[in-house]
Amino acid sequence: MRGRSINRSKGWAAPICLLAVLALIAAACGGDDTTTTTTRAPTTTQTPTTAAATTMAAMTLADACPDPLVIQLDWEPESEHGGVYQMVGDGYEIDVDAKSVTGPLVAGGEDTGIDIEVRIGGFAVGFQPVHSLMYQDQDIFMGFVRLTEVMTSAADLPVVAVMATFEKSAYSIYWDPETYPNVEEIADLKDEGATILLGRPDVFQDYWLAEGIMDESQMDLTDQPKPAAFIGAGGRIAEAGFATAEPYIYQYDVPEWGKPVKVQLIHDTGFREYFQAMGVRTADAAEYSDCLGRIVPMLQQAHVDFLNAPDRTNSLILELVDTYDTGWPYSQGVADFAVETMLELGIMGNGANSTLGDFEMARVAELIEIIDEVTDADVSGLSPEDVATNEYIDTSIGL
Repeated sequence: MRGRSINRSKGWAAPICLLAVLALIAAACGGDDTTTTTTRAPTTTQTPTTAAATTMAAMTLADACPDPLVIQLDWEPESEHGGVYQMVGDGYEIDVDAKSVTGPLVAGGEDTGIDIEVRIGGFAVGFQPVHSLMYQDQDIFMGFVRLTEVMTSAADLPVVAVMATFEKSAYSIYWDPETYPNVEEIADLKDEGATILLGRPDVFQDYWLAEGIMDESQMDLTDQPKPAAFIGAGGRIAEAGFATAEPYIYQYDVPEWGKPVKVQLIHDTGFREYFQAMGVRTADAAEYSDCLGRIVPMLQQAHVDFLNAPDRTNSLILELVDTYDTGWPYSQGVADFAVETMLELGIMGNGANSTLGDFEMARVAELIEIIDEVTDADVSGLSPEDVATNEYIDTSIGL
């Protein structure tokens, strides 16, 4: 469930192996139980791609930021996290037990004077949301948060998002175009009476019901394993997942299905959530303002650099998948597809302006309004500035 109250899903690991749905995925679940810490010697050198990157690289973080700077991710290693892994310099160490990688924090090809530690989420943390983990472990400085969850927990676990790593959520619904030739978008599934496997309750479902996009009777909230349920139904059901992963996996890595699915982003139904935003504890935003003023532009540029030249970072991601050996199936094909899809659908990139990573505050306000209207959560008195800020964004950085 990606640590964000969304089921990404648990069904991708052990249940698939037990069902023997896919030989490739079953093989990925194997491996011995040895836990070691491995070190990779320096290999390639990251090079700056823009003048902005060179300028940022000249800045040191040693006098402003925690060392190591710990970033908590919301799921297993994948290309959707490429902008963060882009900053892990050569000579990194992989801790199999902790499921983390630590190395020099590099920006624009230059060492910033501190280390970066990147921890994975998902299975390794019991599927806990990142904003909760940040309050359990004060060593975590930054992490991927889901803005609607930050809003509903603001009173108890205040977090402010400082960068939108996703312009659009990659979360989507996909269906079989052969079974449903008349379905062009998610709302058309209502006319077909198609069941959608959603995994668990979520705010976007309340929004759909309020807007008449879906009937409650169509929403299956049971945690069924992927891709077994979809295959077993012969494409008569639709399913929730990431547009950057499942469509490729189902067509190319699952021989029992082996054909395209049609996809629409949940974002395109009007639920324009900031998903996978980079957040910090609210108190730390004040205490480490100088650090954030330096690291956030570096993160912006790292995302640009990753999208422009993803190969080196995707190799690291695939190495981590193999070394951690959690049963998470991830291939070179999926990694490449993720980058292509993020660019094609505008999932990672500039917004309506020329800046990557900034928030549209009217859109944040819209999310607060949706939560207030369609859920029982108390967000009275909450303002967009309480949960998101563009204070540290460099507006000159974008694709």
